[in-house]
Amino acid sequence: MLGMITLFLALCAQIGLLIYRIATKSRQAKMTHIIRLASFASFTLLLATGVYWWGFRWMGLFIALSILALLSGLYFIKKPRAEKAYRKGRAILSCVNGCIMFTLLILPGIIFPQFKPVATTGPYGVDTAIVTFVDESRVEPFSETGGNRKLTVQFWYPNVEAGKDSYPLLIFSHGSFGYRGSNLSTFEDLASNGYVVCSIDHSYHAFFARHTDGSTTLVNTEFLNDAVNITNGAYDAETTYQKTHDWLALRAADMDFVIDEIVNNPEREVPARVHSMIDAEKIGLFGHSLGGAAAAQLGRDRSDVDSVAVIDGTMIGEEIALENGQSVLNTAPYPVPLLNLYNETHYADAMAAGGSYNNLSASSHAAEAYDVVIRGSGHLNFTDLALFSPTLARMLGVGEVDSRYCIETMNHIVLDFFNATLKNSGTLDLHTEY
Repeated sequence: MLGMITLFLALCAQIGLLIYRIATKSRQAKMTHIIRLASFASFTLLLATGVYWWGFRWMGLFIALSILALLSGLYFIKKPRAEKAYRKGRAILSCVNGCIMFTLLILPGIIFPQFKPVATTGPYGVDTAIVTFVDESRVEPFSETGGNRKLTVQFWYPNVEAGKDSYPLLIFSHGSFGYRGSNLSTFEDLASNGYVVCSIDHSYHAFFARHTDGSTTLVNTEFLNDAVNITNGAYDAETTYQKTHDWLALRAADMDFVIDEIVNNPEREVPARVHSMIDAEKIGLFGHSLGGAAAAQLGRDRSDVDSVAVIDGTMIGEEIALENGQSVLNTAPYPVPLLNLYNETHYADAMAAGGSYNNLSASSHAAEAYDVVIRGSGHLNFTDLALFSPTLARMLGVGEVDSRYCIETMNHIVLDFFNATLKNSGTLDLHTEY
């Protein structure tokens, strides 16, 4: 809303000035410079008072207004020259150029509107730290340089005295071309309730991964295209099976490596304050979409994992073979408590398939499993993108549910699940539908 109001005012100023120029048949240079200085002063005041948030949304607009204000200041400092002759065509062109420029500058504020952050529910403040690990046992499959795979992770943890208490470790894996901050509100809420949360940027699977050395790894375009094609059903069963299991193997290996690096801390890369508060006897995994599938697979593969939450993901690892175009599902008991959280369409499709669907098959073979749906939700409602950029989220897939309600409900469900399975908080009372 603020972005649209800002754009409306900017366009009104441009068009109003054009009408004044045409009516007076003058370039109105002095009036133009007064408007520029007033606009800069007003915008700076609104930034200083917090009406506009300083950051990427408004940085371009601020820089442009600053430059225009500087030029206008010089106009008044220098001895004014005789005003150039008025030309209607030039006045119209100036207005059009101004409208285009301000539309482009204000667009980030429209696409990424300011929003009220989701409040944490725990008693602790939250700190964060970023670490980049290099897995010297693996060559980066997406690069031709022969370098080792590099993974950057971010921790969110309680702001308490180091070494005073220990807290369960939670490892998160983002969805296809997501990034480590995709579920920031969830991470902060868990940390505020006494967890050390680590979210992984899966290099070349993440939309972008910013490393501690200042370098950035962008998403691999082949992976991006394959993911879109598989989502649209463009590949046959064998191709889909092979590609998705290759991705799963990479993600699971990433998570496996990160857990070992955190728990053992062989190179002392994890800050001592963070490492000292981790209870390595209590480890939970969770992830969104493809990340949820990786978390679920590692729940089978590692004996030190105590519980797993799959957030709107298909448990690809439950498909252990492909025979005559049909998946063969794993019937071995799922070894740890399992939470499956679904969007509405995903849940309806799963219920229609019944026991032949990966997640429900795993739930039926687990000693403790929960299958939960948030009605009206879509796939991207389970990330903060639905709040951070409603426009992009709608393009990528959200439901009719209120985005804040969905995020807060998901955070509540995930927290209750991990409290019960990692902190023994008592009987878990989850509804099937929310």
